[in-house]
Amino acid sequence: MKNSQLEKLALITESTLIVGVDIAKKTHYAQCCDYRGVKLHKAFPFQNTKTGIDCLLAKLYEVQEKHDKSTIIVAMEPTGHYWENLATTLKNQGILVALVSSLHVHQSKELDDNSPAKTDPKDAGVIASLVKDGRFSIPNMPEGIYADIRNLVRFRDQIVQEQIRYKLRLQTLMDRYFPERAGIFKEITGKASLAILKQYPFPSDINGAAEEALAKVMAEATHNKVGRSKAAGLIKVARHSIGITEGLASARLQATSLVQMLELLASESAEIEDRIKELLSQISYAKPILTIPCIGPVLAAVIVSEIGDIDRFSNWKQLCKLAGLNLKENSSGTHKGKTRITKRGRSRLRSALYRAALIAIAKVPEFRALHDYFTTRTSNQLAGKQSVIAICCKLLRIIFSLAKKGGSYQPELALGEYRWQQLGLAA
Repeated sequence: MKNSQLEKLALITESTLIVGVDIAKKTHYAQCCDYRGVKLHKAFPFQNTKTGIDCLLAKLYEVQEKHDKSTIIVAMEPTGHYWENLATTLKNQGILVALVSSLHVHQSKELDDNSPAKTDPKDAGVIASLVKDGRFSIPNMPEGIYADIRNLVRFRDQIVQEQIRYKLRLQTLMDRYFPERAGIFKEITGKASLAILKQYPFPSDINGAAEEALAKVMAEATHNKVGRSKAAGLIKVARHSIGITEGLASARLQATSLVQMLELLASESAEIEDRIKELLSQISYAKPILTIPCIGPVLAAVIVSEIGDIDRFSNWKQLCKLAGLNLKENSSGTHKGKTRITKRGRSRLRSALYRAALIAIAKVPEFRALHDYFTTRTSNQLAGKQSVIAICCKLLRIIFSLAKKGGSYQPELALGEYRWQQLGLAA
């Protein structure tokens, strides 16, 4: 994994044709220059179509031959998802693709002309200029099983967000027409709750039903875990409900639709999770990660989808930077500000590690002891969230070690002998 400035500068030589591309939805702009930033051709537009990309390639080969360049590197901003088609096509043609931070482009666009003016040709030139200085990264474009698992993880995230939206809409509806219901069912999307919503959504429906009928509906939905007591409670609150009584016909239609959508989304989520588990079984380093007590199939899938091929990394600190967990310092002269994490990496990976750390602190004895030590020690005491971040980094180091070496999670090796004795956990 090329991370260092020297490794990236080594890719830029006198024989390199640097191409900066300003990405858009339909029409991109390209600017060609050499390793010193001298423009070799006027900036030109091309369409985000096969014909347009073919025209780009023809122009690049023409400029390459005219100026006797042996290699081509095409750089672009990761603008939404619009860059992916171009990058994939160029990669398949054997052309090196690089990404330049949008923030860097914005902050450096005034260096050459001292003007805040922004145009597509200018941005393409700024991108090319950043590349010649080695200020770019080589994108990880997942292939095969890694592409599939990343797509599934992101699709599952979208489904979870949709479930939250529909749940809130259903909750709002019931708050208007049957607010007392929340005192009976703690979770509106529970099996018993949804079963009742299908047949007896409103107080008028419940008042006209027998307690045995309500109990039977809930018992069948929950395998007899919920029944008569809930039914009696529903009947009691329904008699004195202050819910709206107008517009019940349309509200009933809305409730039925929302329940159906929630059930459909739950079914799709379960199907995706099954497929994720199947894919994880085909990834060599996923099995060792799953032995860590605080990481289940979903969190493991998120971690694997963001890391990709573990062979790209030679040190766990590279993973730390990928997750945006590396530290940044804010100091000047005698002033020394707080040290924070950069948050410049993959947010999904960072979020998955944070959730895993919270589970570890709650359920895994050695991590709970480590958290207590970090938050109570006399020297360099950490706040609660700081300790969680430190444990995220510890988990990441364990993940890297297991992924590289294989084996399974062992508590005494996870913390190390010194820390194990320091925490008083040694046998």
